[in-house]
Amino acid sequence: MSTKKIRLKLTAAGEVKLPPEALEALDLEPGHELSLEIDTRRKQLRLERFVADAWAEAMKEKPSKGLEDLMDEQKARDQAAKELFEKRVKDKSVHEKRRPEDSPDHWR
Repeated sequence: MSTKKIRLKLTAAGEVKLPPEALEALDLEPGHELSLEIDTRRKQLRLERFVADAWAEAMKEKPSKGLEDLMDEQKARDQAAKELFEKRVKDKSVHEKRRPEDSPDHWR
């Protein structure tokens, strides 16, 4: 959880306009309800997004990737890593001479 303080100005009508970063951070859209908590002793307000039906809100979210999609992504990453490894081995063998110590039979 991260917190950020934003300075707002009260209009003559007693209204406050929320800046775009606040709307984005709380995932607010026109029609959403907000809950306002007032602490008179500290002279503080706490504004929260009010969700009457959490299930309905969760159903609006995009579904997460399925297992097959995740496995396909992993295979693609594995293949890319294998190709990069083979390329580096090939490049190294061209530029460097093989030392006698690199031979498996040298140490026997």
